[in-house]
Amino acid sequence: MTPGRNTLPRRLLHACVLALALVIAFPASAGDGDGRRGDHRHGHPPHGPMQVPEGVVVPDWDELTPEQQKLLVRLKDEWDTLPASRRVQALEHAQRRARWEAMSPEQRERIRKGMRNYRDLSPAQRQQMREAMRVMRGLPAEERQALADKWRSLDPEQRRAWLETGGPGISPAPDAKAD
Repeated sequence: MTPGRNTLPRRLLHACVLALALVIAFPASAGDGDGRRGDHRHGHPPHGPMQVPEGVVVPDWDELTPEQQKLLVRLKDEWDTLPASRRVQALEHAQRRARWEAMSPEQRERIRKGMRNYRDLSPAQRQQMREAMRVMRGLPAEERQALADKWRSLDPEQRRAWLETGGPGISPAPDAKAD
């Protein structure tokens, strides 16, 4: 398909649908809202030691749950000697992997498709997407759900128009067409 006038907005539309679904499905795991992780390719954490948040206690191997130990088994022999920042990264990675493995093949494919669509967006559209996600993460669960319900009630043209004005959480939703 040759990229045309409607190709990128459609991709933005698909990427927004995926992003909205992920924020609703995994609100606590959507990120910490500081924008730090959103710019890293494929969601990988930044290179080098990361800051361990104040008050976070990083468990020793024997303090991990059996599920965590299973996911981190390759680090068993060195776990207690790893820097705290590395252990935090490993725990976060294990949690993401566990969520991924718990998804159905259809959910995984939908996420892969959304990531391909996101990758194909222009830098300006990606920035718009990141801003919309930042705003959505800051909303209470009830408001996120209400926006998702509103999104689903709109036809593709209305969704596209909403995205052009800022999108869910940034600009008011258009009125749904009466059927």
